[in-house]
Amino acid sequence: MADLRPYQQEAVDAVFAAFKQYNSALMVLPTGTGKTVVFAKIAEQFRPQGRTLVLAHREELLTQAKEKIEHWTSLKCGIEQAEKTVSGMFLPDVTIASVQSLSRMSRLERFAPDSFGLITTDEAHHATAPTYQAIYRYFPGALHLGVTATADRADKKALGAVYETVAFSYDIRDAIENNYLVPIRQQAVYVDSLDLSRVRTTAGDLNEADLEEVLMQERNLHEVAQPTVDLAEQRPTLVFATTVKHARALADVINRYKKKSAESIDGSMDSETRGRILGDFRTGKCQFLVNCMIVTEGVDIQEISCVAMARPTKSRALYTQMAGRGTRLCPPDKRDLLILDFVGNSGKHSLICALDILDGNMDLEVRERAQTLCLRNPDLTVLEALEAAAEQLVEEKRAAILARARFQTVDVDPFVVLGVQPRAGRWSGKDITPEQIEKLERHKIPWKHLDAGQAEEVLRVIRKRVQDGICSVRQGRQLMRFGLSPDVSFEVAGKQMDTLASVGWRPTLAQLDTIKRLAA
Repeated sequence: MADLRPYQQEAVDAVFAAFKQYNSALMVLPTGTGKTVVFAKIAEQFRPQGRTLVLAHREELLTQAKEKIEHWTSLKCGIEQAEKTVSGMFLPDVTIASVQSLSRMSRLERFAPDSFGLITTDEAHHATAPTYQAIYRYFPGALHLGVTATADRADKKALGAVYETVAFSYDIRDAIENNYLVPIRQQAVYVDSLDLSRVRTTAGDLNEADLEEVLMQERNLHEVAQPTVDLAEQRPTLVFATTVKHARALADVINRYKKKSAESIDGSMDSETRGRILGDFRTGKCQFLVNCMIVTEGVDIQEISCVAMARPTKSRALYTQMAGRGTRLCPPDKRDLLILDFVGNSGKHSLICALDILDGNMDLEVRERAQTLCLRNPDLTVLEALEAAAEQLVEEKRAAILARARFQTVDVDPFVVLGVQPRAGRWSGKDITPEQIEKLERHKIPWKHLDAGQAEEVLRVIRKRVQDGICSVRQGRQLMRFGLSPDVSFEVAGKQMDTLASVGWRPTLAQLDTIKRLAA
């Protein structure tokens, strides 16, 4: 049997230390870092003092807890759910119970109020619900341990009403940096037709009915499905939908782009059907698993390397749960997790993205810079972007002191030099031609996002500059970096660039004034 990881042993020790002062404690561990293993070892160490009751709210969580507790300890486990029962007189070391079943008084009364010395609540962010509270009240003498990946709730109900202290917290950022979870990469996908501005807010998150109405629009279904298929490539991909109807429709559209690649799964299915679909996904028979809240918690599929957030959310807790489905290690091939965030017009809503679960207490300025870096360079992980953004801002503050004496150059888009935004022309919608590509590359103009009509518009402006004797786009771009006009003659541009070169391309403000006068 493998030893606990250092942070897992710290968590066990911290919980028992907390129980010396408090009757209830919360333990926060990111998805994929082995929280079930930790509370299994806590139950084993607690056994001389009494038995443990583990509470969970779904069948998958019950069976998973039983398997891991029996694998990691010598404790005997039993399940209390639906037709499955344990003996009230001959209790196992650990009873793993469904909250829905055990919260019924007829079921509770089969147990003596002192049957358990410790109650462990898996996914403890649900602990404020009345069903959980009824069970806690029935066993008043038991110590209470809550385990969750996120200690915050969308509806703002405080877990402090249930737990007296946070005994241990391990951050997802630390887990990634310590190589216990894979790095996260973010790809923002802009959907022009996605308008959430009129979606209401209910219990702290986007209203489900309003959200479904927007996401079920045919254009939105396609503008989510196609980028998901294209960007995921061959990655096993978990797609989060907002409702059962949305999940089924989205899976259908994905299959139009890649035949027989997607299945939907939801809580209305019987356990046999859900098991079959999950099995297809685990074995690679199905690449895209589109789910409605059924794989948000408790399903461990380490092969997942892409998570598509087709269900926008304002809840950091929910987003963290969804992202956590893909952060587990899976050697030897899995290198990272790609998160696809679909964004459009969010209106007044502040939507959560991958940066929000990793940025810790960083300034908003760092976060915004990191978002820009992620957009410009998809190869950067989110943590790399955050670190680079922080470093850049520090350097910029240092450079600001020098800016009083020296001019700071800026990068210039070639389209700014031309004074044109490519518009659709008479060849609108047609592919750019090889001849157009050759000409654009000669002038260092990016062309990959242009159609033939747009390319012709850009080339027309370039020809006009040549006819008027205006300097090249390359010269104009270099001049604009120093705040100089890009619309000067070849002769003036040459003189200005020669002077800039003579001062090592780092002119003082006084020297720059002199260079500007060359154009007069």
